[in-house]
Amino acid sequence: QDYQTSLCSWAFCVVAIAMAVGRRGFVHFRASTSRLLVPGASAPRLATGPIFWQPAPTLAAAARPYITVVKYQREDVLAKLDDFRAEVFSTNWADYLNLVYNVPFWESELDKLTSIVQPYLHEPEVGAKFGEVQELMDVLYQCEDVRDHLNELA
Repeated sequence: QDYQTSLCSWAFCVVAIAMAVGRRGFVHFRASTSRLLVPGASAPRLATGPIFWQPAPTLAAAARPYITVVKYQREDVLAKLDDFRAEVFSTNWADYLNLVYNVPFWESELDKLTSIVQPYLHEPEVGAKFGEVQELMDVLYQCEDVRDHLNELA
């Protein structure tokens, strides 16, 4: 009895996932659950989804690699580095709420900057500015760690 109950609970979870996937996944699950039931147990009644549901896309169509051909000129890269450095450097690092709101966006922007600066990283000016930006973010993280440590002590 416990085995049948746990199997039905498991089947309910899979049904919920299959319904989220769409009608095609749901029908596939319905066909496979009839083989999983304990002999003598009746198959659970599975409701069909609404007619307007679209079939789930195949994995081959959904899994495309991300390739970009976006290229930035050297001046654009330097301008983005300067703007990012100015924004992070000029904010109030003591304002916890400001950092909670802005740091995730800064980290995302730093990831973008890291990819667009790569072609010009060998140049002394660009390399130095990017090194300053990385050091600035390291100092910001260290200040956050010190602030968090002081808050734990208080």
